[in-house]
Amino acid sequence: MRRTIYKLMLFGLLTVLILSACQDEGLGSGQLAVTVRVDGRSDVYRYDRAVPIGQFLDEKGITLGDDDKVNPPLQTQLAEGMVITITRVNIWRDCPAEVLSYGTQYVETQGLRPGETRLLQSGQNGLGEVCYWVTEHDGVEQSRERIEAQVNPIEPPRDEIIYIGVERPDTLVVFDGILAYISGGQAWVIEGSTVNNKPVTVDGRLDGRVFELSDDGQRLLYTRSNSAGDNPEFSNELWTILDIAAEPPSPVQLTPDDVLTAAWVPGRTQPTVSYSTALPSDSLGWDAENDLYLMVVDPENGAVDDIDQLIDRNGRGIYAYWGRRFVWSPDGQQLAWANGNEIGLVDQEAGAFETLLSFAEYETMLQLRQGEVWVPTLSWSPDGTVLVAPVHGPPYSSERPEESSVFDLTVLRPETGQAINPYKSMTGIWSNPTYSPVFDAGETYLVAFFVAREPLRSQGSQSEYDLWIADSDGSNARRLFPPEGEDGFVQPKPEDGIAWSPDARHLAVIYQGNLWIIDVNTEIGYPITNDEQASRPRWTANE
Repeated sequence: MRRTIYKLMLFGLLTVLILSACQDEGLGSGQLAVTVRVDGRSDVYRYDRAVPIGQFLDEKGITLGDDDKVNPPLQTQLAEGMVITITRVNIWRDCPAEVLSYGTQYVETQGLRPGETRLLQSGQNGLGEVCYWVTEHDGVEQSRERIEAQVNPIEPPRDEIIYIGVERPDTLVVFDGILAYISGGQAWVIEGSTVNNKPVTVDGRLDGRVFELSDDGQRLLYTRSNSAGDNPEFSNELWTILDIAAEPPSPVQLTPDDVLTAAWVPGRTQPTVSYSTALPSDSLGWDAENDLYLMVVDPENGAVDDIDQLIDRNGRGIYAYWGRRFVWSPDGQQLAWANGNEIGLVDQEAGAFETLLSFAEYETMLQLRQGEVWVPTLSWSPDGTVLVAPVHGPPYSSERPEESSVFDLTVLRPETGQAINPYKSMTGIWSNPTYSPVFDAGETYLVAFFVAREPLRSQGSQSEYDLWIADSDGSNARRLFPPEGEDGFVQPKPEDGIAWSPDARHLAVIYQGNLWIIDVNTEIGYPITNDEQASRPRWTANE
């Protein structure tokens, strides 16, 4: 009996040993049983040491991505029966096409009763690629986070624009001539008194690139944004109002599109317009053609009677892509021009540019304003004998001439080539000098200009200026506006300029976004608008 029991015990022990050996053969010879769940599999491993999970996975050849998650953490020591779960994490960028909702802009205007609204432009949704960071766990999306800075428009949305009426300032100023300006994208005209302030356009699309009154105050020349909503930002149309006194005024579209500069040519028997064109460009907005055309317009219906090309398309001069500034003399016989480093006259017979004065281009602006070129403004004296302009001056210290912070006023006499340089020193980059009409029986005229409060930092985005006037020879210079202790003009825009009344008793300027009239004798300024939408004041006689 005992021998039988002994044999049974021995048989049982051998069975256990055999089964154990079979298990060891399937799992390995280690002491720790570890299960790894990854990539849809669940594998059991035997390991002989209690090492960190990270070391164990590395030795078993199980690779981990940078974003993969391991539970328990990699630094945890192995233990018997441990289950290690690896979640494959994939983070990627997805940019599907989505609808871009339009916004709403409210533009204050004095052309409506206070509180009254009018739809200027209807809104239209756009289409764009909206980018997201997408996180997936084992191929299943877990989250989608929008990347706000990465929206690539396919068709940009067009905002809804609504005019809302505001109160006009209770300002009464009586003056000589006709004063025109832009406010809220519309052309406004004031004749003789600020109570006679009326809009002469209604579509609100004036872009301000061209805005000129004829010398007799009868006609207005302007550009407005192209009627097609998908055109580039620069793309525009040239329009005229042949009689701004008509009720209602009737705008007429002229022939050219994509106009960079345009002006009425003085002294012609028929209304004549000079203009220069450009090609819309994605990089800088436009690529100037540097051409010049003369266009004769029928005064009755605006039909174009004739177009002559005065200057062929060309790439002459520094930074030709930016274009030139053109200004006619008061009698229409001479045409001055300026670019980034020269001032001169146009030889109208040869269609060529003659240089009167050269100076170093201002490279600093190219860097600060992504390719924008500084070009001097030009103003003729009333008798057409001299030009006044700001020019880039010599270095103040050891900087290169192209990096100089000095800007002076210069007077040029084209007939003799004589230059008074500087005429006024260190006035600043945005001085915009402008001669007045003659007064005192046609013998006297003045010059108005801005002077930077910090001349060596006059190009800064917050640089402030004061308005000054002086006799034509530069004597008796005095600060006119604003009063002592008030904020200055912040970066006066060359396109706005300074507008003299025909009798030289008043000046019109844009101050803090509004139109102001300054009395030259009393030095008192009168705000004419208060919607901070005003620009481009132009003043002529009413003949």
